[in-house]
Amino acid sequence: MDVLEAIRKRRSIRRFKKTPLSEGVIETLMEAARLAPSGSNIQPWRFVIVKDERLKARLCRAAFSQKFLREAPVVMVCCGDLLSWKAAKGRSEELISRGDIHLNRESEEALMKRAEGASSAEMHERVPTSMLNVAIAVEHIVLEAVELGLGSCWVRLFDEEKVKQALGLPNNLCVVALLPLGIPDEEPEAGPRLPIHTISSIL
Repeated sequence: MDVLEAIRKRRSIRRFKKTPLSEGVIETLMEAARLAPSGSNIQPWRFVIVKDERLKARLCRAAFSQKFLREAPVVMVCCGDLLSWKAAKGRSEELISRGDIHLNRESEEALMKRAEGASSAEMHERVPTSMLNVAIAVEHIVLEAVELGLGSCWVRLFDEEKVKQALGLPNNLCVVALLPLGIPDEEPEAGPRLPIHTISSIL
């Protein structure tokens, strides 16, 4: 299956078969996430893989009783580590020192200025950038899931504090998404999409 085919086949799945996911399948999904790009190669994503029925029930309640979270074999709680950006300056220096990345002086100065800002920022100021980077990794998981015959659904409707309380997550983690995963037990039609000419322009 090529990438565009996986993109076309992807659906938001809210009904799952009860078939459990093997450790090998979960490791493959995590490998897809691990290989995602991130700003200055910070890799701020952290994943909590929830199989326990009681914990899934608590996640369901934290997500305003969306019952498919409880019924999915696995729910990945996709988080960003807000402390990871403290390494931004060092990681940016590593990028600049690499021989295969050619930045001019202006670009290097802009990169280091941004890195210093990220390193010294308060934790809450790092949330938007963390969410963006984690989202890239999550979509890697979503598309690899299609390749493996699995379904998933991005869930952003939840009470973050209740999710963190349910799992005992530390303050430095921000919850970006809940991602239920399993073998689909439905075949929903694709939702309508805007035509290309309404979402792009050539200058």
